[in-house]
Amino acid sequence: MASPRDNKDRIMKRMLRCPRVVRDLLALLPAKWTAAVDASSLRELPTEFIGEHGDKRIVDLCWLAEGIRDYSAIVLIENQSTLDWRMPARATTQVGLLYETLGAGARGPDGRFPPVLVVVVYTGHRPWRMPDDLTGLVRVPARHPLPWLNGRRYARLDLSDVATQYPEQGNRMVALASLTFAESVFGVNCLFTDLCGWLDFEEEDETRLYQCYLDWLYAIEPRLRPRGWDPDRDRNLEELMAEQSILSRNTDRWLERYGRELLAERLMRLAERRFGAETGQRLGTRLENVDDPGLLDRVGDLIVDCETGEQLLGMIDGAGTHSS
Repeated sequence: MASPRDNKDRIMKRMLRCPRVVRDLLALLPAKWTAAVDASSLRELPTEFIGEHGDKRIVDLCWLAEGIRDYSAIVLIENQSTLDWRMPARATTQVGLLYETLGAGARGPDGRFPPVLVVVVYTGHRPWRMPDDLTGLVRVPARHPLPWLNGRRYARLDLSDVATQYPEQGNRMVALASLTFAESVFGVNCLFTDLCGWLDFEEEDETRLYQCYLDWLYAIEPRLRPRGWDPDRDRNLEELMAEQSILSRNTDRWLERYGRELLAERLMRLAERRFGAETGQRLGTRLENVDDPGLLDRVGDLIVDCETGEQLLGMIDGAGTHSS
């Protein structure tokens, strides 16, 4: 069975094979990074690079932006769900091996290769505090700066920043960021309603992209997955709309159930802080099958009123709170 991380990686790669997603991604980067990239015409390239001495690297996505007058550029995209302090070195190696792989045939009229832009899309929740240049990886002698280590080796798009800084509608990467960092299931439903308003479902890529959004949601929140969900199976638009409709109808029921579970978890943590870890764990066992919000509120009162953990558990057992 694939792990949640594996599912997310596959879904992200599928999304980034859509030229419109790549254009929207590039539109979110500072202009100084994309000035040499004409994204109006994109062609996907192989993702495996083999150098002159057999060294090999594989990137997630590689696109050729075919500009006018032979002013083309290559865009390498790396999907990163975890922090990686070696990213500057990885980006440097990828670009070097790419140029070795291209050979003389890729040179322009002036005999030089096209520029390469490396873009790292970070989907994780932990803040990215890794160095973006080689100065964070190499020990620099005191009073002897090494100028060739300076300078960022890649552009980085942090989806957590995108979710808060780019609220505009109509950008496919902004939609992914908003979905990833949505604060409620209600917000998720609003997002899918908005997507139906501006995605062009007459285009096969857009239908596939809508499936990617749904699959991404199921990957990050397994509780919402439909029975028999298979992220590798293509669904038609009718199936996708049915899934979205079910998701919308089940929102209230899911929120009620999730709210009870969240309250029980908070009560367990509160008991741990007041009476110790063992009491918290024993309380958690007793609350596993409690569905009545009134009983959960009563447990909160008992945690405050009781003097010891044993008194708390005894009162709960006496009240029959541990039974469904």
